[in-house]
Amino acid sequence: MTGPHGAGPPNPGRPDPGPLAPGPPNPGPAATDPALPRLLTAGRSKTFALLVAAGLTQAVLAGATAVCMPRLLESGGRERWTWLAALVAAALGMGAVRVAEWVLAEKLGQDYVHRIRLRLLSAAVAEGRGPSVGTTIARATNDLTAVRNWIAWGVAPLASGIPLVAGVLVVLAVLHPALTLAVAVPLAVLGGVLAALSRIAYARARTVRKARGRLASQVADTVAAGSAIRAGGGVPREMDRLRRLSGRVRATAVRRARVAGYLRGTAVAAAAVATLGVVVVGAGLGLAHALVATTITVVGVLATPIHDLGRVVEYRQSYLAARRVLAPALARETEPPRPATDTSGSGEIRAPAEVHVHDLAVDGVRLPGLVAAPGARVVLGGPCRDRTDAVLALLAGTGTHARGWVRVAGHDLGGQRPRVRRCSVGYAARGLALERGTIGRAVRYRRPESDLPCGGALDAVGLGERVRALPDGERTVLRRGGEPLTPPERARLQLARALYGQPPLVVLDHIEDELGAGGAALLRTLLADYPGVVVLATDVPELVVDRFDVWQLDAVEDGPGRVVAAGYSRPASAGGAVSREGAP
Repeated sequence: MTGPHGAGPPNPGRPDPGPLAPGPPNPGPAATDPALPRLLTAGRSKTFALLVAAGLTQAVLAGATAVCMPRLLESGGRERWTWLAALVAAALGMGAVRVAEWVLAEKLGQDYVHRIRLRLLSAAVAEGRGPSVGTTIARATNDLTAVRNWIAWGVAPLASGIPLVAGVLVVLAVLHPALTLAVAVPLAVLGGVLAALSRIAYARARTVRKARGRLASQVADTVAAGSAIRAGGGVPREMDRLRRLSGRVRATAVRRARVAGYLRGTAVAAAAVATLGVVVVGAGLGLAHALVATTITVVGVLATPIHDLGRVVEYRQSYLAARRVLAPALARETEPPRPATDTSGSGEIRAPAEVHVHDLAVDGVRLPGLVAAPGARVVLGGPCRDRTDAVLALLAGTGTHARGWVRVAGHDLGGQRPRVRRCSVGYAARGLALERGTIGRAVRYRRPESDLPCGGALDAVGLGERVRALPDGERTVLRRGGEPLTPPERARLQLARALYGQPPLVVLDHIEDELGAGGAALLRTLLADYPGVVVLATDVPELVVDRFDVWQLDAVEDGPGRVVAAGYSRPASAGGAVSREGAP
């Protein structure tokens, strides 16, 4: 998909071609872009209907004003006070309806964006290999703000404004057909101008969004690499890069503002010309002054929705630019295909159990399966690191690159609910950041409902004294990936979480690399008498386990699937597991 030309970052050295510079024709964004979720669901349809009702109510109040105004001007004595009171009531009613309309518009926009935000973040967390942190933040803030603005200040004003404009035109037709023409012509001209500027507004909106996305990604990466940048004396260079990217955001935002100025200025001019047209038509046709005054008052009701039309086009084009990015990102949130749902039960697996992996494939390449007895130690082998990572992700439930089914005690983990699955598998890997929360929550993260104390788990990994020395102990809040703990302490906390509650399957991915001094010996001690199955990816298996079997992830030729047997006293079948003794 390609957007309008000229959507790239502007060259500060070139003169601005101006907000009305046309671009080559294209089919338009709405013709090819994927759609976001439906706006008018059961709950939001009611809010939308109330917005339409608000517009009709204002049209009715405008009609009441048209009835009361001539009578006020022609009456006298106490009757004049009656009509004045009626006009004041209509004006106050207009204000009350506008207040309700404002709240309903915000409710409609926030409810819609709330749903999209949760799906977007769910997709980013579940993907495994998602976009950068800066890109995700930009999508969850800038792009969703564009969606919210379009719903709240684009769709909602149209929902209430169209019935209002139609109602006012009907009222003017009743007063005098020529007055309707005096108002309808400026509105038609306004529609033509807005249509002509909409494509340019879309191109400028895409330019700003791209510039902001690049800046957000660069800021996130620069902050994350702050220590390395300072050590390499690169702070001035990185600041120069950020300054250039920030300058592009400033330049593109100003160029977009010029188009927005034309949009809003045209809307204001149309409202003024409509009022002037009423005066000219009234004077030219010799209409009564009371009728002209009434018409001007009624046309004044249209000033706000006409002004909104200029913003509506701006918000619409910003929304279309954001939709190009959000819709594909949301599409990845769809759950991947799963094996048949487990029908053998959905209860939690507490005791040590056998682990079976069958029908395993990565990138279409069939791999050997696994049958592991309780207490087995299985080390992944093979020349392809990507293949190893994919199998680890399948076992841990963190990715979908590998295909296959995993059973623990006969329960298909792919068919288990997350609440049940997390109790069956413990996972720890190097390079993982810890979520924000207390230390106690981090240990119990897989088992939040558990009442088992986590002090023993912390002591087992050598963190007990360190945590108790903190002012808030286990209630210390971890921030920015695990602070105030050091990187080795964070890795040990991950290990405590993985082993907490003794899940029947533990998956470890080079965690010994980050455990610090004595880490390999610590891991060897913890795994020496662990009752469950442990699957490891490690470069030094002899240092972390006493005895292990190798699960060699080599391609399997067509035919019956080969299965590796691990942890059994009987000899492995041909092509099965290779048992090895670890270093003493």
